Amino acid sequence: MNDKKVTASKWIGRNIWIWAALGSLVMWFLIGAVTGHMSLEILLTNATLASFLVILSMGQMTVITSGEGSIDLSIQYTVALSAYISSVFMVKMGIFPGLLVTLGICVLIGIANGVINMYLKVPAMITTLAMGFIVYSGVLMISTHTTGMPVKSVSWFTQRLRIGGISPLVFFSILISSGMWILLYKTPFGKSLHAAGQNRLAAGFAGIRIVRTVMKSFIISSLMAGVTGTLLGGYFGGAFQDMGLSYLLTSIAAPVIGGTSVAGGKSSVSGTFFGALFLTLLVALLNVSRLPASAQNLIQGGLLITVLVASVPRKQTQNV
Repeated sequence: MNDKKVTASKWIGRNIWIWAALGSLVMWFLIGAVTGHMSLEILLTNATLASFLVILSMGQMTVITSGEGSIDLSIQYTVALSAYISSVFMVKMGIFPGLLVTLGICVLIGIANGVINMYLKVPAMITTLAMGFIVYSGVLMISTHTTGMPVKSVSWFTQRLRIGGISPLVFFSILISSGMWILLYKTPFGKSLHAAGQNRLAAGFAGIRIVRTVMKSFIISSLMAGVTGTLLGGYFGGAFQDMGLSYLLTSIAAPVIGGTSVAGGKSSVSGTFFGALFLTLLVALLNVSRLPASAQNLIQGGLLITVLVASVPRKQTQNV
């Protein structure tokens, strides 16, 4: 019996994502209890809405995993910028060339974040916050010249297309998650990223190229923000300046809830996926509960603080 308990404990320890998955089921059941009926459509609708957060959180998770308290605070502005510039370039150049230009600009933002952080030794949060303000200046300028209306095919893909009754956004987020799983757990980059997140100094002595690895994490984060902004622009039928604002804190919370360590060196792609779904269902539950906005913000903020505190390693708290 004890052996079974130890085995189960080890399995849960290796698959921490199970808590985010179970939490998502609980939220779904609670929504059904509040509304008076269980509906698969509610789950699918929220899975569609969670797709944007899933993609964005995959990039944020990569930066967090790089260690030293790294968080990308520029993504909320990169999302808005991408929504605007993708609509402009897709109209002028076509969908795929326009998308490539948009992602190319996002790569430059990621490179800038990496250079300032790694070469100028500015902490990641300060670096990305400052870069975010620069990007937001671009958003303000471009928003005065365009409405950010997406091309019809992008709107059709994000709003109307269904595959077996399921939005393709759900399948796309699963595809992105699968790609991230391969990248982080089956490639040299993924091993280098986790090693750097655990101890950059030791990883450097082991021959890992820390600067290159961390810079790649910022580039991936900006790319995911670019994809998210493009899809959000199509889903909402246009871009707006604060499009990414509501996703910043949740993009941090989703990986942490799913098992990614805020101290770095440990990630969970599956946990991030279900963490994003959990947070989306939580918002839906609060909405159907008809709680005032202040109470909703209080609950979400309290949950984020609780998860962040609980995720800090015990050794780290004991040394304070």
